Amino acid sequence: MGNLEWILTGFGLLTGIAGAICTAVIPIAILGGIGYFLYKRNQQSMAYRQSTQTWLSTTGTVLMSTVQSKRTGRSRSIYPVVVYTYVVNGQSYQSQRIKAGEQFLSVRVAGQAQETVNRYPIGATVTVYYNPSNPSESALER
Repeated sequence: MGNLEWILTGFGLLTGIAGAICTAVIPIAILGGIGYFLYKRNQQSMAYRQSTQTWLSTTGTVLMSTVQSKRTGRSRSIYPVVVYTYVVNGQSYQSQRIKAGEQFLSVRVAGQAQETVNRYPIGATVTVYYNPSNPSESALER
């Protein structure tokens, strides 16, 4: 076997090893990145929910309560929309955030949207938790 054959054989072997490594490493890196992103969003959500434990509460009124759906490609997501109004220090506010921290990470389970809407019917008097430093920031659930 000549030098050229050894070089080509070595190159072929290295290419095969590199391909095998890439086949294993790339999916692991992608899944790791997704896992890290979800972990960080969960941490933000938990920290935010913890901070809402000191929020003050007032009463509000539900203006709209419905289940909506959104189609993205082949999938369809169903989610609750609850719009409510409340007053803090004579100033009227309107919001639709149901659960504190859901802007960071929201996991929806089938059937949960309708259950949420059923808890907040139109015209219902509800407890609204709001940030005393920024009363426009509120949620129905902490």
